[in-house]
Amino acid sequence: MIMDTNEELLEKLKKLLPLKRSRIYYAKRLGLTEPEIVKMLSILSGQKVYDPSTKKVNKERGTIESTITSDFEPKNEEELAKLHKIDLDKYVITNYWSKLLPSGKFTSSVFSKRKQPADYTFEDFKKFLEEYIPKDIQIFKVDKPYNDKVAVDIEISIADYHFAKKEINSRDSITDRKDQYFMVLQDLVEKVRSCFNIRKIIFPISNDFFHTDNFHNQTTNGTPQDVIVEYDTEYEEGFDLMVTSINYLKEVSEVVEVILVQGNHDRTKSFYLAHALEIVFKDIVTVKFKREHSVTKFVTLGNTFIGYHHGNCKIEELPLLFATNKNSSIAFGNAKFREVHTGDKHHYMAKEIKGVRIQQMPSLSGVDRWHLDHNFVNNIRAGLVLIYHPLLGKIAEFESRI
Repeated sequence: MIMDTNEELLEKLKKLLPLKRSRIYYAKRLGLTEPEIVKMLSILSGQKVYDPSTKKVNKERGTIESTITSDFEPKNEEELAKLHKIDLDKYVITNYWSKLLPSGKFTSSVFSKRKQPADYTFEDFKKFLEEYIPKDIQIFKVDKPYNDKVAVDIEISIADYHFAKKEINSRDSITDRKDQYFMVLQDLVEKVRSCFNIRKIIFPISNDFFHTDNFHNQTTNGTPQDVIVEYDTEYEEGFDLMVTSINYLKEVSEVVEVILVQGNHDRTKSFYLAHALEIVFKDIVTVKFKREHSVTKFVTLGNTFIGYHHGNCKIEELPLLFATNKNSSIAFGNAKFREVHTGDKHHYMAKEIKGVRIQQMPSLSGVDRWHLDHNFVNNIRAGLVLIYHPLLGKIAEFESRI
């Protein structure tokens, strides 16, 4: 065993160190044992300590550059990450190297970058799920009495019913049609009553409630129609259905306002219907009518203006029509929210033009021969109820489908 003061051997070893070889190599060259070389290296390291350890973190770029001196050489990425204190859950090592120092220690350098979405693997996600601890979510509960409901106004839309229309592959009788209409009406109302108190009901009638307009079973413009009953039966049964419906609506609300929206199938017959209904309910102060001969009507519910037209026109022009009409322009201008409701096309559609929402109502009516021949089929058959808050405007919409 050599002595610590053997300067000659220490000098020889210093000259060999730039070769960057192993301790066994140095021992063979100098005729020494490996433990002797280790002791000499420790002596030399005491004379000159070389420690290149550095760490640079760039938060903006998401990179870490680290160089560390250690007593061992890292064998894999996990050992490198532990030595350089790099979180492999958040960073990925892109480059690294290591080498033996003259002192017998090892220096290693790594370059890592913050993980991007493409860098994550299924194993990362599996580990995340295994270690994930959800945060407690504070749930606020507001206790209210069941009867403490908001009072709202509603519109019930059962448009384009075409009461006596002969549908393809249907054996409905006129009595079946009456039952169907009233069932949908009740379903819509009960959906609202489960959530709100009803103050006022807007009930548009016509919108092609009748399928024909005269004893020739033709539309207003003279187009022949296939029917299941003649014009007089359709009128009498339809009148009875409307009386029953209004009687029901006045029992579940404070006010019912019936709006005549004349259609292209039943323009005159629907006028007679509205006139007769007004006579029946003339002594009921909670039932009101707007039935003048006009293809446009409007109401104001709170701060919402609603204009009505059957929709057999360019519906994009309707907002301007209501805005400039002398009868509706003031109400239109004073409203915070503005809507136009139409029917005619038998399918649901909504669009907004310069802050005016146009809503085209669906129909419960089925497919007849004319619609089949022109491929107007597969529409969702439904009635709607629209719900209005006096300040917030429309807040909900329920649907009843058949």
